[in-house]
Amino acid sequence: MTQKNILVVDDDMSVRTIFSSILRKEGYRVTAVKDGYEAIKAVNQESFNLALVDLRMPGLDGIQVLEKIKSTRPQTRVIIYTGFGSLEDETEAISKGAADYLTKPFSANELRVGVKKALENDKE
Repeated sequence: MTQKNILVVDDDMSVRTIFSSILRKEGYRVTAVKDGYEAIKAVNQESFNLALVDLRMPGLDGIQVLEKIKSTRPQTRVIIYTGFGSLEDETEAISKGAADYLTKPFSANELRVGVKKALENDKE
């Protein structure tokens, strides 16, 4: 089985570091970037099985990043997460193709389970 490639997109360095650490321990290859513009650049340069994208970021927000990823690489699964969840945001994210929507705070185990679930049907 090939190693899954995950993109973490968050403007908070501590969140990027924690997520990257948890996911690397699970055996994933992780690329972490600080904003939506870097995320789009990364997606244009390489293929990711999954992107974990913060909803609220300066510049491009998580929904805009989701739309761009889905238009460029439709096979990439995207999980949107936020500390300020609302039903409207969740509905929009799912309707635009997000595999899941998580509200912070969530545990390391919830992150692992969400990622595993999102990658279950991934054929790469």
